[in-house]
Amino acid sequence: MMNSENVIESIKLSSRIAWAFTVSVIVLVIFYMISEAVEDWTWFARSGSILVCIGVLTAAFDITGRMENSEPPQTYISQSIIMEAAIVVVGTLVWGFGDLVGVLF
Repeated sequence: MMNSENVIESIKLSSRIAWAFTVSVIVLVIFYMISEAVEDWTWFARSGSILVCIGVLTAAFDITGRMENSEPPQTYISQSIIMEAAIVVVGTLVWGFGDLVGVLF
């Protein structure tokens, strides 16, 4: 059973995940607009590397720095891993294929 301190730590964790997700979306939008303006889609592809860094750093901080100490519920751990993995996977795909967006559109 979680005590009030663990509940508070879980809320802090979820806000960090939401922050990482929000920053990732903002990075994608900014680099998309830059690529559109200069008509060079390598800029959008480069944003993928930033997303991968955000996802990896968020996962490393949450799992090693917070989750071990706060004992959050298993459902929270599963949701966190899915969100962090999604950031890394999308970042990797954008990094690898982002320059093709200009060809498609």
